[in-house]
Amino acid sequence: MANNLYGRRTILTALGALGLGAAGVALNQPAPLSTALDALEALPDADPMPIVFVGHGTPLSAIDPNVWTAQWGEVGRSLPRPKAILSISAHWLTRGASLVTASAMPPMNYDIRGFPQPIYEYRYPAPGNPAVAREIAEALKDGIPVFGDTEWGFDHGTWLVLKYMYPAADIPVLQLSIDFSRPPAFHYELAKRLRGLRSKGILILGSGNVVHNLGERGGTGVTERPRDWAIEFDQRMAKAVTNGDHAQAVNFLSLGTLASQAHPSYDHFLPLLYTLGIAGTEGNVRTFNEGFQWPGISMRGFIYTT
Repeated sequence: MANNLYGRRTILTALGALGLGAAGVALNQPAPLSTALDALEALPDADPMPIVFVGHGTPLSAIDPNVWTAQWGEVGRSLPRPKAILSISAHWLTRGASLVTASAMPPMNYDIRGFPQPIYEYRYPAPGNPAVAREIAEALKDGIPVFGDTEWGFDHGTWLVLKYMYPAADIPVLQLSIDFSRPPAFHYELAKRLRGLRSKGILILGSGNVVHNLGERGGTGVTERPRDWAIEFDQRMAKAVTNGDHAQAVNFLSLGTLASQAHPSYDHFLPLLYTLGIAGTEGNVRTFNEGFQWPGISMRGFIYTT
């Protein structure tokens, strides 16, 4: 598939060195929200929320419901209702810092081009929560510079999945960008700082793909011809995740050619590492949506529980 259908994922330079600019806002300032009740510290501790990794696949699923989107809907209905959702999407990459959604009403981000017009007419009008954004920045502050963002909004890694998981769009949603200048192990370790969100009712969603190679197109359903290297990498990672062997997943680049075939650019693998870092190795994990949408696109997802 021609990569231009997906446009260019915005990669920002080091915001701390260059100044915040139009998109960045300091999160140590008072939030626009008038009540502290929206802040995480005001939420009572509860049973930890599950963590979900979703293989999001082609944006065409937004207008063509299929076997994968049906499973996303079932997952959403099976989970406790979250107080907010933090999405870590493969499509928001930054350099030198991370950004977190700081808008009370985040905009739609159609970070793709060349798709049918109905995709660009879809809206996911979920609110944000700037107070929760400040708490996320606080949790990460000793690991990476974090700034608030009011421009990126929801990219298709988020709205495509939540369209089916939570169609009412009545739960606050935030995104956290991925500093793509850092190595994979950094993201796994950074994610551990977000573990406390689970007991505050925050659902953490990683949105990427276990295998993501756009070299061949497919439809929105199940492909009957996944590549051998795609199957091998997918199965290796599934075994590592379900066995709690996080080191194998974190060190996936050591697989050499197999890793580069599965991920010519490994942005879509990093959200999986965030979910692993947050989940740890002590809980339970199950897989869903096993299979391939395109010959090099695995749709496998994971749900982690305590």
